[in-house]
Amino acid sequence: MTDEQRTISDLVQRVADARLSRRRLVRRMAAAGLSTPAISALLTKSASGAPSPRAAGAGRYQADAKTLVIADNLADNWITLDPAVIYEINSQAAMNVVYETLYHLPDSTKPTEFAPLLAADMPQFSPDGKEVTIKLRTGVKFHHSGNEMTAEDWIFSWNRLKNQQANPSFLADYVGTVEAVDPTTLRLRLKQPNAALVAVLSATPLAVTDSKTVQTQGGMSEATPEAETTRQWMTEHSAGTGPYMINKFDIETEVIIERHPDYWGEAPQLDRIIWRNEKDPNTQLQLVQTGEADIAYALDPDAVGTVEGDPNLQLLEGPTLNHEYLALHTQENPGGPLANKVLRQAIGYAIDYDGIINGLSQGASIKPGTVVPLPLLGTEEVQAQGYKLDLAKAQQLFDQAGSGPVEITLSYNAGGSSSTGTSLDTLMAKIQSDLQQIDGLTVKLAPMPGADRLQQYREGKLQFTFSGWSPDYPDVHTYAEPFGATGGAAAKRVGYSNPRVDELLAQGIAELDPEKRKQIYIELQQILIDDAPFLVLEQPVDRKPATKAVQGVGTHSVYMIQLRNASKSA
Repeated sequence: MTDEQRTISDLVQRVADARLSRRRLVRRMAAAGLSTPAISALLTKSASGAPSPRAAGAGRYQADAKTLVIADNLADNWITLDPAVIYEINSQAAMNVVYETLYHLPDSTKPTEFAPLLAADMPQFSPDGKEVTIKLRTGVKFHHSGNEMTAEDWIFSWNRLKNQQANPSFLADYVGTVEAVDPTTLRLRLKQPNAALVAVLSATPLAVTDSKTVQTQGGMSEATPEAETTRQWMTEHSAGTGPYMINKFDIETEVIIERHPDYWGEAPQLDRIIWRNEKDPNTQLQLVQTGEADIAYALDPDAVGTVEGDPNLQLLEGPTLNHEYLALHTQENPGGPLANKVLRQAIGYAIDYDGIINGLSQGASIKPGTVVPLPLLGTEEVQAQGYKLDLAKAQQLFDQAGSGPVEITLSYNAGGSSSTGTSLDTLMAKIQSDLQQIDGLTVKLAPMPGADRLQQYREGKLQFTFSGWSPDYPDVHTYAEPFGATGGAAAKRVGYSNPRVDELLAQGIAELDPEKRKQIYIELQQILIDDAPFLVLEQPVDRKPATKAVQGVGTHSVYMIQLRNASKSA
C-alpha cells in the first residue's frame, strides 16, 4: 500500500466508524494536499458498514454527585504516583491532588502566576540570589499517619528523589543544598541565581512525602537501591498531604482516590475520583455520552462537533505547553545534506503549517515561532519570525544550498497519532507532499516501532524525525536548555551546538530582572529560528469532553486536568 493509499484508507475508516462525516473527509483530503482517486468507491464501501448513530440521550443516567469518573488509557500511560519516580503525563491529574509542592500554578493560562501551596509565602532571596529562605505552612498533616509536615520531610523527599536515579531525579539538582533552619523553615543554597526557581519547585516530583512513614516501608534518602517492596507500597498507598489519597491503584482496571478527611486546606467537594481504564478515545466518549463516565481524557478531533452538538455535554478546552516538531540532524553523520543550515531553512519554509493546524488538526492547535511554546517568556515577540509556508523562498534557499538532488528519510512512530488525534501516517504523508514541492527534494517515509524510534533518536542516529515535548516545569528555560544547550537532552540528539546560545542560557537562568531576562531569551530564540535544528509544527489545544454536571474542572498545561476545585451538580 502506498503512503497516499494508507492515508485515504485511514480517513475512510474514520467515516466507517462514524468518527468523520463524508463532508469533513473531503475537506481533510484537500487539507492534506492529496489526490482522491477511487474515493467514491471507498466511501460507498464504508457507508455500507457504518453503524447507526446512537439515539440522543440513550442509556444516560445521573451518577453519584460525590463521585467523579474519568475514562483514560491507564494501561499505556500510567505507571505510579510515587513522587520520586513519576514522569508520565496523564497521571499528573491525580498526582497534583494526592501530593503537594511548595508552589503551584492554579491557572495554566497564566503561566507566570504561581501561588504558595505548602509554602507560607513566596521565597526570600539574598542580595546575590544564591541563598533562598522558604517558610512552611503549619498544621499540615500527612495521609493516614497524622504526622505533621516539617522541614525534615522536605529534605528527605528531595534526597530520595535525587538518589532514585529515575527520570525526574534531575529536578533535585536545581534546588542546591538544603537545610532545616527550624521545623518550619527551609534554606536553599544555590550554585548560581535561578530565575526559574519557583517554577522548578512547582514540579510534582518535588512534592513532599511523610518521611517517617516512607522510611518504615524501606524508603531511602541515601544513594542505596530501595527494595521492590518499597516501590510496590508507594504505588498502592499515599504518604502525601493533598486533598485526596490513594484507595486503589490498578492500571489494568481503575485507580481510585478518596478525600483526605484531615486536609489542611479547603475540603474537597467530592468523596472520590475514579479513573477507569479505556484505551480507545471513541469508547471514552461513548462512556461520557451514556453517563458511565463524567470526563474523557482523550478526544478524536473529528468528534468535537459531536460534543458541541450534544446539549448534555460540554467541552473542557485550554492551551497546552506541549508541542510537536521535526528534528533535523545538524551533523554530516547521520544528517547528510541536512548538515547545511540553508537546506534546513528551505525545509522550514516548505511546510504548510496552516494546512496541518486548520485541516488535519481541525483547529485544535496553534503555531509558536520556536521550540518554546506560547505564551512563555519572549515567545510572543518572536512568533512572527518563525517559519511559515513560502514555497518561492523554500526553492530559492534549496538552490542556494547547492546540494543538488537530495533524498532525506523522515522517521516517525508507526501506527501513532499526534497530540491532536491525527494519524501520523496521514500527517507524515502531508509533510512528505509539502516538502516534495521543492524541485530536487525527495522525502522517504520510515515508520518505526515507537520504542525503537525513540531509542535511536536519543542516541542521535536519526537523520530527520517527528517527535513531541512536554514541560518539566512551566518556564522558558525548560525548553531553551534541552533544545539549545550543547549536550542538552534534545540538542545532542541532532548534534546541535552554538556557543552564543550556551552563553545566553547561562545569562538567562541567572538574570532575576524580568525585562532583561526576556531580552536574553528573545535573542536566544531568534538564533534557534535561524539555525533551524528543530521545526515546530504545532502546539496542541487540549480538548476533553465532559458531562454538563461537571463543575470546577479545567484542562491544565502541566497537570492535564485541574481537579482541585472539582464538583458535580446533582
